[in-house]
Amino acid sequence: MKVRTGMVLGVLVVTGLLSCFGQETRGNNDYQYVLIEAVKQKNLGNLSEAVKLYNLVIKEKEDCDAAYYEVGTIYLMTNQFELARKNLETAYFLDENNKWYTLAYLNSLGALEDYETIAEILKEKKESDPEEVEWEYQLATVYFSMGKSRKAIRMLENIEKDRGFSEKITLLKASIYESDEKYDLAMDEVKKVMELFPEAIQFRIVAAELSMKSGDAAAAAGFYHKILDMDSTNIFALTNLTDYYRKENNFGKSLQYLALSFQSQQIDVKRKLAIMSYYLSDKEIINKYPEELDRLIQVFVGQHPDAFDGRLLVADFYIQTQDYGEAFRHLEYFLAKNLGTFPMYMQAILLANAASLNSELIGICNTALRYYSDSADIRFFKAIGLYEEEMYEELITNLDSVSFNSFSQEEYVVQAQMLYAEAFYRLNDYTKSDSIFEVLIEEDPENYMVLNNYSYYLAERGEKLKQAREWSQKASWNNPDNATFLDTYAWVLYKMELYADAEKYILDALEKGGKNDPEVNEHAGDIQVALESFEIAKSYYQKAIILGGEKERLEEKIETMNRRQNE
Repeated sequence: MKVRTGMVLGVLVVTGLLSCFGQETRGNNDYQYVLIEAVKQKNLGNLSEAVKLYNLVIKEKEDCDAAYYEVGTIYLMTNQFELARKNLETAYFLDENNKWYTLAYLNSLGALEDYETIAEILKEKKESDPEEVEWEYQLATVYFSMGKSRKAIRMLENIEKDRGFSEKITLLKASIYESDEKYDLAMDEVKKVMELFPEAIQFRIVAAELSMKSGDAAAAAGFYHKILDMDSTNIFALTNLTDYYRKENNFGKSLQYLALSFQSQQIDVKRKLAIMSYYLSDKEIINKYPEELDRLIQVFVGQHPDAFDGRLLVADFYIQTQDYGEAFRHLEYFLAKNLGTFPMYMQAILLANAASLNSELIGICNTALRYYSDSADIRFFKAIGLYEEEMYEELITNLDSVSFNSFSQEEYVVQAQMLYAEAFYRLNDYTKSDSIFEVLIEEDPENYMVLNNYSYYLAERGEKLKQAREWSQKASWNNPDNATFLDTYAWVLYKMELYADAEKYILDALEKGGKNDPEVNEHAGDIQVALESFEIAKSYYQKAIILGGEKERLEEKIETMNRRQNE
C-alpha cells in the first residue's frame, strides 16, 4: 500500500505532443517529418531509433519542448535518470504551464531522490495555481518521502478540510500511518474507504495486510474470508489463508485453500512443484491428510498435465499411500512422454502388478521390451499379466524366449516355471504340465504352493490321489491357517471318498477365511451331499451363488440333490 519513494507520481503519462508544429519553421520543415517518424518509432517500441530521431529534431530546433519531453520520458522509462532529468527539465522550463511536462520532470527528480528541488517546484505551483489540489497532494507525498510524516499528514488533513473526502488522500494517510507503524490509525483510514466502497476488494486486501502487520492474524483471516465471499478465486486471499492455517497447525484447511490457489495460473508451475515437494516429503502430513493431498494433486495435474517432474513426485506419493493403481497411472503417463530408465520401467511394472492391472501390465511390459528386449524379469511379469488374462499360448511363447536361469531373483525362477506349468495345464497339456510340477517338487520339496497346486489338479483329474494326498497334507499341515491349502486337502480326501475327513478339513478351511470364497463353499456343499446332509449342502451352494460362483452349475447341483432326496 505504501507510496513508492524515489518516484513522485508512480505512473508516467506519455502523450504524443507535437507542439513544435505551431512554431516558426525558419524555412525548414524537415524536422516536422522527423518528429512524426520519432513518435511512430516510439509507439512501435523502437526506443533507440526514436531517441536518435528526437535528438535530430532538437539539433535542428533547440526550442522544441515536445522533443525534449518525449526523449526525456524514454530515458525515464529505461532508467537513465540523469538524461531524463536533463531533457525533462528543458521541456519544463520551455513551457512551465504544461502539466504533463511538470509531472514528468518531477518524476525524474523523484527517481534521483532530489526531494528538495521537487518541494520547491511544488510550492511554486501551489502558490501560482491554488485551485489545483494535485500540487498540494504531491507536496504531501514528497514530505512523506523525505521522512516528514507529521507535516505530510497535516497537509493532507487541510486538503480534506477544504475539499472534503478523497479516496486518494485517505489512502495516502493510511500509508503514512502504516510506515510509522501506527496501524490502528492506518486501519481507521482504510475503514473510511471500505464504508464508501463496500464491494471494492482492494481495500479489504489493504485492511488484511494492516491486520497482519499489527499482529492480529485472526482479523486478517476474517478479511481474507470476506474477500473470498466476494471473489472465490482471489489468489491473494487463497494464498494468505493457506499460510494462516498452516501457522495455526490446521494443515487440513491449509491444504484445502492451497488446492484452490493451485487452480490459478498466477502461481508459477515451478513454485507449485516446490510447494508440493515440501508437503509430499513429510510422512506425518501424508499419513494425516491423504485426502487433502490427493485433492491438491488432482488440481495440479489438471492444470499442468505435462509437468513431468510433478508426475514422478505424485507417483511417489501414491506409492506411500499404497494406491498403486494411481501411482502406476502417473508413472505410465511420464514414460509415455519421456524415455525412462530401466528402474523406472520396472517400477511401473511392479505397480501395475501390485494393483492387478493385468492388461496395463502387459502393455507396459511390451513397451519396456522395445528398449530392454533381453530382460527376463520383464518377461516374467508379462507372463503374470498373460496368465491373469487367460492368454496361455502367448504366455508360453513369451517364456520360451528366455532362459529360466537369467532372472534376477531366485523366486522369479520358480514362479515363472509355475506359470509355465499352469499355462500347459489350462491348455489341457497335462503331460508337460505334470512334468514341470514334478521337477519343481523334486528340486524343492518344501515349496508348498507347488505341492498344493499340483495336488489340486491331480484331484480334479482323479489321478495319483495317494501322492496328491501326501503332498497336500504336507502343505496344509505346515500352513494350518491357509484356507486354500486346507480346501485342497479336503478336496483330495473327498476324491478319495474319505468324506468324514474331508468334512473336518473343509470346515477348517471355512473357519480360516474360506467362508467368503465361492469355490470353498461349493466344495463344502459337495462334501455334505456325499454325507447325505442335503439341507446343509443346499445352504453352501446358495451361499456360493451369492458369492459369485457359477450359478448355472450350482443350481443344477441343487436340482440334482433335490431329485435324489425325492427318490
